[in-house]
Amino acid sequence: MTDKPKTAVIPSARTAVVTGSANWGLAFPEDVGMAGVRVLERDLAFDTPYGVTENWKLLEFDASLTEEGRTKQVLCMYSHGNPRDYIDHSCHRRAFWVLKEAGVRRILACSMLGAVNKAIQTGDMVINADIIELTQTPYSLLEGRQRFDCSGKQLVCPHCAALLVQTARKHWPASRRIHGVELGLVAAHSYGPRLTSPAEAMAFRSMGADVINHSIAPEATLSREIGACFTPLAFVTAGYNDYMDRSRGQLLQDNVLPGLSMITSRVALETVARFSEDQDCGCHMLKSPRPAENYARF
Repeated sequence: MTDKPKTAVIPSARTAVVTGSANWGLAFPEDVGMAGVRVLERDLAFDTPYGVTENWKLLEFDASLTEEGRTKQVLCMYSHGNPRDYIDHSCHRRAFWVLKEAGVRRILACSMLGAVNKAIQTGDMVINADIIELTQTPYSLLEGRQRFDCSGKQLVCPHCAALLVQTARKHWPASRRIHGVELGLVAAHSYGPRLTSPAEAMAFRSMGADVINHSIAPEATLSREIGACFTPLAFVTAGYNDYMDRSRGQLLQDNVLPGLSMITSRVALETVARFSEDQDCGCHMLKSPRPAENYARF
């Protein structure tokens, strides 16, 4: 019989990093070996109204690394704290409930992408500006259906995205490109783990998507719902021809992840260290309360 994880008290934190497919094969942040970053606690689990969420760490960044010049703590969850033994997309709601309770205001999420725009190549970093997810996120955290509006006009934080690009340019391979948020690229969301079919890839492209991501819609939507700003750190491991070639069963290119996972992890840590905890940005104004009469009178 498997022992249930021991749940912990949710710590206070203003910043969080979500690891995922872009960090596969590494213990994050231990394997990066970045001076000034240490793991205070690992293997944390938290109780939520929707069940237990697992696979969390609490990190500490030395004052010499941070924007404010003081030590700060950062919550880190592995792929939304999801269960490792089965598929459960509601893990996003549990994880972001924890981030809300912790007081998180800035979120950086790491992932891999597939490109359906022929101009975007494998190994490129893409910070998309918009998202296609036609069903909306099914696992909402809003406090009542009629109490808030959450704008989709600015799903990705331009200020934090600019910091990410500045950091990435110091480390990203010169042979690969970095596509910033100012280019207005669009990410389509499709829940995994089954990867996108050629027909689905073409459908997303016809709707205006440039890349495809399996976690970005709940990340961005739930960030908005808890009043946090969101920044994706993602790179391409499958190109347009990889989607369309039916002669081989494999979609992802084998040689991309091993070369970029460590670089991505370092970029994530350095970027998170630079996120300001003292200033709000425009993203925090995009969740707005509705008048009380909208839900009090019926």
